[in-house]
Amino acid sequence: MNFKDNFSYFKNNSQEIYFDSSATSIKFDKVIEAQSEYDLKIAANTHNNLFDNAYKANQILLETRQKVANFIGVDDYREIIFTSGTTHSLNQLAFGLRKEFNEKDEILLTKLEHSSNLLPWRVLAEEENLKVDYLELDENFLIDISKISNKVNDKTKVISFAMNSNTIGSLNNVKQIVKEIRRIKKNIIIILDLAQSIAHNKINLKELDVDCAAFSTHKLYGPFGLGILWARKEILEKLKPIFYGGGNNTSISVDNYKLAPIPEKFEAGTLNLSAIYAFKKCLELIQKLNIERMISYEEELKNYFKLRLKEIDLSKFDFYNLKNNQPIVLFNLKNVNSQDFGSFLNKKYKISVRVGKHCARLANDLFKVGSTIRVSFSIYNTKEDIDKFIEALKDCDSWIEEII
Repeated sequence: MNFKDNFSYFKNNSQEIYFDSSATSIKFDKVIEAQSEYDLKIAANTHNNLFDNAYKANQILLETRQKVANFIGVDDYREIIFTSGTTHSLNQLAFGLRKEFNEKDEILLTKLEHSSNLLPWRVLAEEENLKVDYLELDENFLIDISKISNKVNDKTKVISFAMNSNTIGSLNNVKQIVKEIRRIKKNIIIILDLAQSIAHNKINLKELDVDCAAFSTHKLYGPFGLGILWARKEILEKLKPIFYGGGNNTSISVDNYKLAPIPEKFEAGTLNLSAIYAFKKCLELIQKLNIERMISYEEELKNYFKLRLKEIDLSKFDFYNLKNNQPIVLFNLKNVNSQDFGSFLNKKYKISVRVGKHCARLANDLFKVGSTIRVSFSIYNTKEDIDKFIEALKDCDSWIEEII
């Protein structure tokens, strides 16, 4: 099966080589069609079952929750919360846990974290007089399991980290990391950022033994504006919503109110129902395409790139993550601004890449560079795309002629 056949975007942008999937993936045709279908044929809001399409809306909500739970290895679909994205989900966790912290409690992160898994905790720490510290990384920029005990202590309340980062891409051994954390202190809340992992790894949260996780559907060929928050029921029961309004309460009197049960407790207001319906269709297609085949194909692309890379003059480049199989390549042309070389790739070769700090503002300090070029492969990329990229890298000396 040709994965690319599921994406008409490339019929409308036939010259483009899209290497920016870590920022957002191109959407399946079925996702785009489903969003329109919902608005054209169903359109109803949830929170009542009075008429046929309202009933359908509530059924879609239920069925999508169940499919998400199954996709990420969760038993109870009621633990699946719909949000606007990973950023919303992580903010809900950070500020919803506010009352669980005592002064001087500690939060552990890594310096590779995306701003969405960095800034909420930093702000919370500032407001509640907490301490933020960072787990140590090894030479491959993975969490160093042997040094976790250097950081975890009696004051550690939360540890939040990405399964694999949006820059270096290396895949953390979550099972062993969690096992070591639990060995030192059992009741730490462990949060997993899956934004960069959900499309490239088979996820089973029950096996990983974390307490909470978050991802955005637009990273998984799905719609914009929809995120998934999962947390254990006992966490959700003590978690305070950060939004209040219609749908997340069961009663309001003059001097009292009662919040709705989980999951509605965290879903105030009207949900992005057309996106939820589209994500249901997205998961159905992924099941048909087979996530293991999709992951294997991306690894094949990364390995093919590393093989072809032997043909270029590597002394002209700095590559930062060739040792891992995740479909991200982080690099720079030596002594050339990343923005300039990124522009060259786009103008001369129609290759779309991401340049800058990639919303991971502490990460570039680890690489000791101010800015990098990120290339990210996906199932709609081909070996021919990589051949063109290698051609562009061989032509690197002509970059200045193209952008002046």
